[in-house]
Amino acid sequence: MSELDNRLHELLRRTKITTKSRYRASERLELHHKLSQWTVSLISVALVFIPLVQTFRISAGIEVIYLNATQATLAILVLVYSLLLGQENFISRAQAMHRNGVELGRFARKLAGMGQSVSDEEYFSLAEEYYDILEKYENHKPIDYLYTRLSENPSNFNEWAIFIGLWLKARVMSLIVFSHYFVAIGFVGFIFYTLFSGIVAHAK
Repeated sequence: MSELDNRLHELLRRTKITTKSRYRASERLELHHKLSQWTVSLISVALVFIPLVQTFRISAGIEVIYLNATQATLAILVLVYSLLLGQENFISRAQAMHRNGVELGRFARKLAGMGQSVSDEEYFSLAEEYYDILEKYENHKPIDYLYTRLSENPSNFNEWAIFIGLWLKARVMSLIVFSHYFVAIGFVGFIFYTLFSGIVAHAK
């Protein structure tokens, strides 16, 4: 295989990797969108529930000052996550990443059908087309490439050791990226549990 053919093969390999990473990025952004919406919804329900408890003078065994402080904290969280949804625009970015993956997939099929040999001019034209596709969209994150690497099946001990290390790194990075959603949802869950427990205790 000539140097030019090697470069064509390398371009196809990179295109396939980038395509997978773009799809991974699309999935990650969609998950951000869903978690953000669920977080805002749950916090909003809690914000409505606390004033209802106070309006109907339902005794939850919690002092008013603490209920007011909790309500203020929830209002701040709603504001923060609403701004996050607006600025990050997760769903539009997820759709753009998916479109980029589709375009790169078509380009990969085009490369695969080029045969074993292309001229120097054809190669540089293909490389330019590849970068033109990339420049139309934002780049994926390192975590997306990490999950792309995990799609490759290890075949020996050394590859398995690397695979396990990458798997652990990917899970830790995912936990860090999405942890604030779980903290916020956990906080809301604690508020509901405390309020209902107080209401049940004082109703007996």
